[in-house]
Amino acid sequence: MSATDGIFKSLCFTGGVAAGLALRESFVFPGWEWQVFVSVLFLLPAPLTYFFWKKGQKKENLFLFCVFVTGLFCGGLGGSDAGWSALRDAWLSPQRFALRLRALIGHIPYPHEDTAPLVTALLTGERSGLSREIRQAFRASGASHLLALSGMHVGLLCLVAEKALGIFGNRPVWKKLRGGLLVALCGFYTLAVGAGPSIVRAFFFLLLRQLALLLERKVRPSDILSGALILQLCITPDALKSIGFQLSYLAMAGIVFLMPRLSALYTGKWFKKIWELCALSLSCQVFTGPLVWWKFGTFPPYFLLTNLLSAPLMTLLMLSSLMSVGTAALGMDGTVVYTINDALAGALIFSLDVIAGM
Repeated sequence: MSATDGIFKSLCFTGGVAAGLALRESFVFPGWEWQVFVSVLFLLPAPLTYFFWKKGQKKENLFLFCVFVTGLFCGGLGGSDAGWSALRDAWLSPQRFALRLRALIGHIPYPHEDTAPLVTALLTGERSGLSREIRQAFRASGASHLLALSGMHVGLLCLVAEKALGIFGNRPVWKKLRGGLLVALCGFYTLAVGAGPSIVRAFFFLLLRQLALLLERKVRPSDILSGALILQLCITPDALKSIGFQLSYLAMAGIVFLMPRLSALYTGKWFKKIWELCALSLSCQVFTGPLVWWKFGTFPPYFLLTNLLSAPLMTLLMLSSLMSVGTAALGMDGTVVYTINDALAGALIFSLDVIAGM
């Protein structure tokens, strides 16, 4: 199977979900009539098999049509209160954990009052405590994506967890156990912070990658992208209407398809990391920029500078925030850790303020 096969199948499925959502919102059918209507569409491929066979079409054409109609079925019958939201509401312990985490961060004695709300937003996705000035700085500088829980947050969480679990060694049995614990930990965190479209996508990326490692199979990034897209739309087809969902997958498509080509343009050893960060930023912006302009009518002109400054600061800020939370949870004296965490938060806010005012 070529690298584009999985993407093409996932696009067919996504188109079916979009059509199902559009039909469901356009036609006011009672529940049983709508189900009969979509079920008839779902069964259409059976009589069409003869048509495809007589015309000499490849079997892939029929398969793609079945994939499209399956997406149509999911989009037509999927409810807004199904899937991850229902699972999140059923599991109260992750929600209680998130509330306790927010309360714990709120009691950390940071030197500046803006630090605790920013750390809360970065770790739990709760932005209500952020001041209007800070929100405007993130928005005007093109750094709003930093406040959306996504792959960066899951990646750092996995990095810390992997280092902590590394004491058990690298024997095959421990590697499998470590992978299972990472999936469970990230799944719990995904539910605790509200299971937004971006972080659910990141969780599915982790899940599929760990499954590939467990089965000792090499999986292309494009296959993981396609699999995560189909899985998420199967569980919550209404997520397709979310701007966060759309931007998340467009950004990942840029990273998967465009970033390797941009990174290959520079073959030198000097400034290689800086060029890779530029390639990452450009790849995401090329794929997400048109949608942002269409939806919001804005385009951050200094996005490259924003990402070059904010990426290392965000990594250090997230790690120091995790250290601060761990120190506070253990009841230890964390004056030095809190001060470093506060300084990094202040540096991030200051740099975004400068860029926003340019």
